[in-house]
Amino acid sequence: MFTITRAVAEDFARVYPLFQGFGDSPIPSADWKKIFVTPWKTEEDFCGYLLLKDGVVKGYLGLIFSRRTLNGKLEKLCNMTSWIVSEDSRGQSILLLLELLKLKDYTLTNFTASPTVAAILKKLGFEEFPVDQRVLLPIPGFRLRRSGSTCEFNLPAIRNNLGSVDLPIFDDHQGLNCQHLLLQSVHGDCYVVLKKTKRKNLTFAKVHYLSDAAIFHKCMETLAATICVRLRVFGLMVDERYIQRRQFTGSLNYPHQRKAYFKSDSIRDPNLIDTIYSELVILHN
Repeated sequence: MFTITRAVAEDFARVYPLFQGFGDSPIPSADWKKIFVTPWKTEEDFCGYLLLKDGVVKGYLGLIFSRRTLNGKLEKLCNMTSWIVSEDSRGQSILLLLELLKLKDYTLTNFTASPTVAAILKKLGFEEFPVDQRVLLPIPGFRLRRSGSTCEFNLPAIRNNLGSVDLPIFDDHQGLNCQHLLLQSVHGDCYVVLKKTKRKNLTFAKVHYLSDAAIFHKCMETLAATICVRLRVFGLMVDERYIQRRQFTGSLNYPHQRKAYFKSDSIRDPNLIDTIYSELVILHN
């Protein structure tokens, strides 16, 4: 008989065998464990759901909870991660997702859905949105055209200059191999959080959060090359939706084959939903 129960941190050892061999790039056990012990404070006391057959773990759906102030309103978010079911129980996979849909007052997100999962999500009322990328390249002219903008890399200095919205994000993302920048200009500041990622054996820095798209645009016209050199990356990747399709000198479009998905009673604009509190930050180094 199959049953569903909430997963807690102590269940990691029971679930870990399901993770072995999952995906194209093996993820170390220490990284998998991060989704069982969320690195920031949450009010929820569980980290997903277990599919059990006679007490034996046959499946797992990971959940990453967070709270964000979006458009002046406190929102509860829940990012789906690692929907894994053993081959002999695949027919019961949907039970995990149906249990998730019982959560009330949460915005549910999925940034890594396979085509099969995407089809299921759409049937269950999830909305699709694009996550195409813009790649900012460190060409010399890009760096030298304008002046008056600077980039702060020193973590204590960055922290001292953050306000009430950005300071919790900074504190929550220490120890997660994130890169933190504070872009400073006469127009104001923009706090940026990135993580390094590989594309065709080249290392990029992917933007997961930026506090002000307009200032980001103004500063990057000057600072992209400096930042790439400092971070030792080939370029900077940022979602088109974050920058509202602003044009950048020395940039390339990078279409993303997969889409992202969300289901919410309170959020209508998917551009409000970023990836800073998601599996893309916790699991992907």
